[in-house]
Amino acid sequence: MAAPPRSRVADGGVVIAWTGTDEEGRPMRRYWMILLVLALAACGDDAATTTTEAAATTTTEAAATTTTEAAATTTTEAAAATTTGVDATAERVAVAATYAGTYTGEWNNTTFGSTGPVDVAVTVDDVAASTLISIDLGGNVFGGSNPDPFVVELDLVMPSPYTGSTPLLGDYSVEFGSEGGLVITAPSVPGLGGLMLVVEGTLDPEGFSLEYTMLQEGGPVYAAGVLTVAPTE
Repeated sequence: MAAPPRSRVADGGVVIAWTGTDEEGRPMRRYWMILLVLALAACGDDAATTTTEAAATTTTEAAATTTTEAAATTTTEAAAATTTGVDATAERVAVAATYAGTYTGEWNNTTFGSTGPVDVAVTVDDVAASTLISIDLGGNVFGGSNPDPFVVELDLVMPSPYTGSTPLLGDYSVEFGSEGGLVITAPSVPGLGGLMLVVEGTLDPEGFSLEYTMLQEGGPVYAAGVLTVAPTE
C-alpha cells in the first residue's frame, strides 16, 4: 500500500513527493519527478512567450525610431542643400557687384611690341543673377584690324566655369578661383589661325593686370602680353 505523500517547498513552490512504493512495488518518487518536469515546462512556456513579446515590442519601437530619425535627417539635409544653393548664388552676385562699372586701359604684346586701348563695362542683374561684360579692344588685335566690341555673359546661378563663343575668341571658358583669381581659355582663336589663347590674373575692383599667352599646337609660346585696366570713376 502506498505511503502517504509528503510535501516540501522548493524554489517558491510546493513539490509533492512519495517515498513509498505503489501496489506493484515500484518507487513512487518517479511520479513527483514527472510532476516537477511538467511544472517547469509550463513555466518555461510563459517565459518564452514573455521574451518573444518583449523582443517584438523592442524591434517595433526601434524600427519606428529609426524611421523617424531617417525622415528627420533627410528633411534637414534637403533644407540645408536648398539654403546653401540660394546663399551661393547670392554670394556670387554680391561679388560680381563689386566690379560693376567701367574700366579703361591698354594691352601690350610684349613679343611683337604692338599695343592698343582697352575699354571694359561690367553690369550686374541682381534679379536674373547674371553679369554682362562688354569688352572693346582697339588696335591691331591678334595682328589684324581693330575688332568689333564683344560681350561675355555669365549666369551666376551656377558656379564657374562659364562657357560661350564670340567671333573674335571663338569658343571660350571663364573660370574664377579664390581671392579674385581668373582664367580665360579660348582653345582655337579664329584670328590666330587656331592658336590657343590663355588669359590669367587676379581681379581687383581698384584695377588689375592680366597676362595673356598665345600657344601653338603642342604648347610652344607664339606670343605673350599684358592687359591692364583701371576704373574710370
